[in-house]
Amino acid sequence: MRQYKVISMEDLLSGGEAVAREAVGDFSCKFNPEIDEYLKDRAIDFTRKSMTVTHLVFDGDTGLCLGYFALTHKPVAFQAESLSGTQRKRIERFAKVNPETGAYTVSAFLIAQIGKNYLVQDGNLLSGVELLDLAKYELLAAKQKIGGQIVFVEMEHGNDFLAKFYRENGFALFGSRDEIEYGKPITYDQLFLFLK
Repeated sequence: MRQYKVISMEDLLSGGEAVAREAVGDFSCKFNPEIDEYLKDRAIDFTRKSMTVTHLVFDGDTGLCLGYFALTHKPVAFQAESLSGTQRKRIERFAKVNPETGAYTVSAFLIAQIGKNYLVQDGNLLSGVELLDLAKYELLAAKQKIGGQIVFVEMEHGNDFLAKFYRENGFALFGSRDEIEYGKPITYDQLFLFLK
């Protein structure tokens, strides 16, 4: 069985910024330049400021950086009408519905970024499911220490491939949000699951 080593950016930074930059230097996600930009331009700063903590996944045998995920927690609003009765009952363990807005606002774990290194040879390429499972494993460890159960992700609206991937891995759509990025409007779909 293949072995992975997950190292947080905090741990890499204990060896100095040069060590951290070297670890991410040969990373490329050819399908989404934003994944590269985050890792190479923002991950160190965001980790230092405790905004998110990036975790790099290395092959246990070769030491190759195979992928990464960035984790944080933040408040998120769930509109009551977007949830099933069972989902509402589970969320009510963490929050009550606001009668004025019809929303539950809860603090949830956010998988803020996730990406694979496509410079790795095909035989060593990490699967998306493996990478997502490693992120969930880190969140389960946090859950055991501080509680919480809700995990959410945001993805650009209209990415059918990614939406299918998240649905197949237990996530359910619960909302969307609009934002202006680089002067252009963008819509993000929001999906969630309950950690088990």
